[in-house]
Parts: sequence; C-alpha cells; structure tokens
Amino acid sequence: MASLLVSPAEQDYITRGVEKGIRCDGRSNLDRRQVTLRTDMISQANGSARCRTGDLGLGTDVLVGIKAEVNTWQPGESEDQGSIVCSVECSPSAAQEFEGRGAEDLNVELTQLLDRILNGPQSGIDLRNLCIIPKQAYWVIHIDALVLDVKGSIVDTLMWATRAALLSTKLPRVVVETISDENGDTQAEFDVVDDPEDVAPLEGAENLPITVTFNQIGKRYVLDASEQEEAITQAKLTVAVSPQREICAVQKGGVLRGFPPSLVSEIMQTAQRVSQEELRQFDVLYAAARAEAERGGAEASTGSTFLNQF
Repeated sequence: MASLLVSPAEQDYITRGVEKGIRCDGRSNLDRRQVTLRTDMISQANGSARCRTGDLGLGTDVLVGIKAEVNTWQPGESEDQGSIVCSVECSPSAAQEFEGRGAEDLNVELTQLLDRILNGPQSGIDLRNLCIIPKQAYWVIHIDALVLDVKGSIVDTLMWATRAALLSTKLPRVVVETISDENGDTQAEFDVVDDPEDVAPLEGAENLPITVTFNQIGKRYVLDASEQEEAITQAKLTVAVSPQREICAVQKGGVLRGFPPSLVSEIMQTAQRVSQEELRQFDVLYAAARAEAERGGAEASTGSTFLNQF
C-alpha cells in the first residue's frame, strides 16, 4: 500500500535497528505509538468513535459511526439472529495513492477483514440478542468507517475505533407484545420506544477482540509499523485476539514473502500476550474518552466541524 520511497541506506539502517530491537523513533519492536481515542463524535449515530495512532498529522486517523435499524425478516435469512454490516472507505485525502479509485482494493480488504472479525461467535457479540421477534424483525448494526489519514498500522487503528464505537453504542428499547385477534390467534408485535434516554448498551461489546499487526523487517518483526517501516515490510500478519486470549482471526499480507513457520508460531504467542496489554491500555483510554464525552468536552458533530480539533 505504501508509496513512500526509502533509499537503500535508509532501508539498511531501519532493518539493522529492528534486528537489534531499536527503531528509528526510539520505540522497541513491540511498542505502539501514542493512541488518542474519542467517543460520541457523531450526534446522529447510535455510537461513534475516532482513533488516531501517532501524532496529529503524522499518524493514522480513523472515524467510525454505528447506525442501528430494524429490518423485516425475509425467507432464507437466519430466523433468530440479527446482523452486522461493515463498510470501510479510505478518504482520497488520506494518501496520495488513494486519489481517484486507488483505494478500492484496500477498501474491500479492510471491509472483509472487519466483517470476518465481527460476524460470528468469535466477535463476542451474540447475534441472537439482536433478534426482536424470530422470523419477523431484527436489528441490523451498520458499521461505517472512514480512514482520514494513513501513516502505518491502519488495521489496528480501525479496530480500536470500531471497538470503541460499538462499546459506546446505545440501542432504543423495544417493547414486544402478544396480540390476540378475533379468532383467538396470537401474534407478536413490537414497538421501538422513541425516547433518546430509554436506551441500552450493545450486549457483548465488551468481549470484542482487538487486533495486533506484525510487520516483518529483516529477520525480526515490529508492532505498529510506521510509514517508513511499512515501505520496507517483507510480510505482514494481523492477529485478532479476544479478551479471553482466544485467537479470533488471522490475515496475512505483504508482497515479498511469507513468514517462516517458526516465526509464525512465535508471533501467535506474542500476539496473545501483547493483546492483553493493549486491551488494558484500551480500557484506560476508553474510560477517559467516555468521561470526557459525559462532561460535554467532546463536541458532537456530523463529521465535518471537529476534524481540526482532534
């Protein structure tokens, strides 16, 4: 993906540093850049969050909005489950190569990865809880992500923002009643309560996994690769790990070669360990973001007025 050109001397300098455990910006191989997290960024959404990895203007920036709607059951669909629909779009201004239709392949790749992580028992969200009345109506959770800037580690930043947005999601209360007709037959009917205060959190969101992406450089690998490191990456492996340390999904990337089997085994074990540290960091940042939002410090917006205030 990266279009950044790195000279052979720079490539050698970065590679030697990674193999010795010292990166150009002073981080160790498993250190993540500073993460900034905000919630309740979009007033019309059921939940929203914005996450930036790295400094303003020098990091990856992702905005996620959640919209819930009631769908009528159709034959062929699951009888007692709701659904999650994902969509990821990279802004043309996020990177030079995204201009025109340059981001189409990446949009599809990120959408499919997010969908694979969130749809199924591995997501921690029981889709049966999204069913209102079996074979009649269910909730559809639309996840729309916009990548505003890209400076490495796009998948992890996307997942942090998505996890925060789903945790902040509130669904309207639904009242289900059983109605009897004149023939004595019963039928279930429902009504969505139109009260912004009468809402409930999305069940199971606290069990959502987090992703850790490893980039191979030389004979070693790094977490949260910078733009320069991604430009010389030989292989990439994204691992989604749940709070229970279960591996939920794995996706390989890279253009030069794959990881050697011995390194893959090491990465899986490292992912399970590092993910728990990152989840603890996420919890601290999310709690601070929620507290700020509740104090009214985070300005609600439709997605345009806050871009220069993050």
